Amino acid sequence: MTTELERLGTHLAELLDWRAAVATEVEGVLRMDRDALRAWRERALVESVTHALQGSPFYARRLADTARALTEHGDVAALSRLPFTTRQDLHDGYPFDFLAVPRGDVARFGESSGTSTGTSIAAYFTARDWITNNCTVAHFLKQVLTADDVAAVAVPYELAGVGQDLDRSLELVGCTVVALGALTQFCPPERMVDLLRETGVTTLVCSGTRALYLAQVARARGLDPRRDLKVSKVLFAGEGASPAKRQKLHQVWGARSHAMYGMTETNTLGMFCRHDALHLIENRSWFEAVHPETGQPVEPGEVGELVVTSLRAEAMPLVRYRTGDLCRIDDTPCPCGSALRTLRHHGRLADRVLVNQTPISQLQLEDVIMSHLDEAPFYFAFKARDAELLVGLTANNMTDRVRDAIRADLDGRYRIPASFTLMSEEAFEQSIRSAVKPTMKSFLID
Repeated sequence: MTTELERLGTHLAELLDWRAAVATEVEGVLRMDRDALRAWRERALVESVTHALQGSPFYARRLADTARALTEHGDVAALSRLPFTTRQDLHDGYPFDFLAVPRGDVARFGESSGTSTGTSIAAYFTARDWITNNCTVAHFLKQVLTADDVAAVAVPYELAGVGQDLDRSLELVGCTVVALGALTQFCPPERMVDLLRETGVTTLVCSGTRALYLAQVARARGLDPRRDLKVSKVLFAGEGASPAKRQKLHQVWGARSHAMYGMTETNTLGMFCRHDALHLIENRSWFEAVHPETGQPVEPGEVGELVVTSLRAEAMPLVRYRTGDLCRIDDTPCPCGSALRTLRHHGRLADRVLVNQTPISQLQLEDVIMSHLDEAPFYFAFKARDAELLVGLTANNMTDRVRDAIRADLDGRYRIPASFTLMSEEAFEQSIRSAVKPTMKSFLID
C-alpha cells in the first residue's frame, strides 16, 4: 500500500518536473532568433486576446464586438484598433473582474502600492504565470549574478509581489538571499546596513533613492560603503534612475547599477543584460508606443506612452494596457545577442511638472540637479512655482558653484529658470525612512 510519505514524494517529484518543463520552455523562447520570436509572439498574441475575450468578464464586455479580426482571422495589425485598458478600469474592476480562470487556479494575489496614483489595484497569477516570470527574470539575472553572490532584497514583500518574485528568481540563480523587506520595525535602515556588513552582501536590490540613503546611513555608523562593505552591484527596482543618479551610486558604493522595470499588474516588463541594455520581456508582453494624447502609434524610435498586451497570461490577461510611462523602443540588435528589443525609460506622465509652459519629467530634473551636487548626502527637492522651478538643496551643496551650474543647465537644456531654497535634511530623511518605496516622490517640496 502506498504510504502518505510516498504519495507526497511523488507529488513533489511531479512538481519539480513541471517547474523544469516551464524553465525549459522559457529558455527556448528567449533564445529564439528574431524571425522565430516574431512568429511565436504573433501566435501568442492571438491566443492571449482570445483567452481574455472568453475568460475575463471585463474583456467579454469590452471586446465582444471589436476583436473578431484578431481572434478569428489572426490579423495582428487589428490589435491597434482595439480599445485601451486603463488603470481606472482595473480600479473599477477590483478585485476579480479581470480574472480569466477559475478562482481556484489563482496561485498568487497581490495589490499595487498605489504610490503613483493613490489607489490600489489587484493583480493575480496562476502557478504557470508566476513560475514563468520567475524563470524569465532569473535568465537575465544570470547575466551579472552567480551562485557566489549574496543578494539583499530591500523592496516591498507586502502584497505588491516584487519582493517575492525577485526572491524566487534569485534562488533560481543560486544566490544567497537576505530578505530585508521595505519598511518594518524589525529591519530599519540601520539594521539593514548592519546586515549588509554581517552577511557579506554583494548585491543590493532596491530603489536608487534607498540605495543612496543606505550609503548615508552607513557613513553615519562609521562605515565607508566602498571600503567596509562588499556591495558591487545595485539592481534598481520600483523606480527609474537617471544617468546622474547611477553615477552617484557608483561614487558612493563603487558598484555597478542595473535597471529592472515592471509593475504589479503586468509583472516584469524589462530586464538588464550584461551590456546594461534594458530588454523588453517580449515572451511575456506585446509592446506598443502611442502618442499620450491621441493614442495613435508613434513613429519607430520615437518616445511614446508604453502600451502592454499580455502574452500567455492565464489569470489576468491585459489587452492594450496604458502604463502611463513614456518610453522609447529600440530594435537595434544588442551586442549581448538577445533577439528582444530594448527600452529607454523617460519617466511617468503623471510625474511631469510644468514650468514656464515647459513639461519636464522628474527623471530629467533628477539628471540635471544631481549631476551638479558636489558631495553626499545627495538630497534635493523641487517644486514648480509660477514661471520658475524652486530647487531645494541641503547646506552642504548650497554653494554658488552648484547653484550656478544647475541654473545654467536647466536654462540651456529646457529654458527653465530656477531659484533655490535651503531644505531640511532631517525632514527629507524622515520622509525616506517612512516610505515603503522611496522614489522621486520623496523629492517634492510641499
